[in-house]
Amino acid sequence: MTRAYVEAPATHFRLKPETWAIIAEEYRNGATAKDIGAKWKVAPSSVYRYACRDGWTKKGMGDARARAHARMVEEEEASVRSMQPVGSRALKALFQPAPVDDASATDPAELARAATLASGRAMKGRLWNEAKALAGLAETYARLAEREARNAEAAKITVETIDLQLLFDILVTENDAAQARFHLEPDGPDTESPTYPLRKRYARIRGARDAAVSEWHMNNRRRIIRLEALIRELGGEVPEPYPRASSEAEAEDPDGVDG
Repeated sequence: MTRAYVEAPATHFRLKPETWAIIAEEYRNGATAKDIGAKWKVAPSSVYRYACRDGWTKKGMGDARARAHARMVEEEEASVRSMQPVGSRALKALFQPAPVDDASATDPAELARAATLASGRAMKGRLWNEAKALAGLAETYARLAEREARNAEAAKITVETIDLQLLFDILVTENDAAQARFHLEPDGPDTESPTYPLRKRYARIRGARDAAVSEWHMNNRRRIIRLEALIRELGGEVPEPYPRASSEAEAEDPDGVDG
C-alpha cells in the first residue's frame, strides 16, 4: 500500500497562461520551485520547465533588479548632493547678481514654484527631511509673492481709483490718523527721511489755508461790528444773537471799528 503525503503536489492540474504568469512573478521574486509546486499543485519540474522555456530565470531577474537598485541609489545620492552644496565657492555663487535675462531669479512666485517642484522630487526620492524643508521654503516664497502683489496693487491707487469713502474722509473729515501721517517736526531727527519734503510741503499748504480761513473769519467779524454800530447810530436794535458775536469779536479785536 502506497503511503500518500498531504504536501505532495498533484501534477494533473492544467493551468492557464494567466496563472503561469503569476507563478513566474513569484519565482522571479525568490520563491522556490518546491514552494510554488505545493502552493499551486504542480510539479516542481513543471516550474523549472516553464522557467527555462520562457526565460524567467532567477539569474537574469536578479541582475536586472540589482541594476535598477543601483540606479535608484545613484539618483538619491545625486539629489542629496545637489541640494547640499559645500565649499566657499558654492556659497559665494548664491550672492552673485541675477542675470539680466533671468527675471525669475528674483521673482518670489517663480521661486515658490521651483521650491515646490523640488519638494515633490524629494518626496518621490524618499528624501523626507529635504522634502519638508523645501516645502517650508516654498511656503515662505509664496508669502513673499503675495506681499509683493499687495504692494504692487496699492502702488496703483490714484485719485481716480481710490475708494470714494476713503477719499471723502481725507478731504472732508478731520481724520487724526491722516494728520498724524503728515506730522512734522522742523528740528526733529526725521529731517533726513525721504518723506520729509512731502510732509513739509503739506504743512506749508495747510498753514497757508488755515491763515486764509482765519483772515476771512476776522474780516467777517469786523464787518459785523461795523454793521452793529451803524444800526445803533440809526436808533435801531441789534438782534439778539449778534451782541454775543459782537462781544466775542471785540474781545479778539480790541480796536473795534477803528481797527
